[in-house]
Amino acid sequence: MVSTLVHEAEFSRIVDIEGLAEEESVRQIEANAAEREALTRRFGLVSLESLKATVRLHKVDRKTIRLDADFDADVVQSCVVTLEPVAAHLSDSISVIFAPEMPLAPNAELDLSPIAEELPEPLSGTSIDVAEAVAQQLALVLDPYPRAPGVRFEAANYPGLAPNRPEDGPFAALAPLRKTGQN
Repeated sequence: MVSTLVHEAEFSRIVDIEGLAEEESVRQIEANAAEREALTRRFGLVSLESLKATVRLHKVDRKTIRLDADFDADVVQSCVVTLEPVAAHLSDSISVIFAPEMPLAPNAELDLSPIAEELPEPLSGTSIDVAEAVAQQLALVLDPYPRAPGVRFEAANYPGLAPNRPEDGPFAALAPLRKTGQN
């Protein structure tokens, strides 16, 4: 989930895990105007009005960290039909385990079933960007097809798009073969 690629994060709050106490560490983070503008560009939004999170870090053991966060965001996206602005309030939670990368044995098998326990995020170095984890979760909860209230897509209203009719479908050319096969 949290990218290990080197890039300049638009919204970044680095936490040194070596400095964490044994008890839970709680931090409040909020994106400033420049960070919200950069995230707006990154996620293709009309605007990001606010992004606030409460981040909790727990030491599972000496080198393993659990990040839990709750966040709220106010976003404006473009309607996929009319391109009108569509405002939404998003609230979500995230839970991620960070652990040092462990090399796999050459013939090791990974359980990739949907019910398998999630693999920890690789921890390289001694720090975690907690804001980037929140930003990535925000990207996952954005509506991929936002629509303005009451708007429906009608193909007949758009030139070049014919209404869905069976005789125009991808198997229309096969229809005559079906008729001859019934004789």
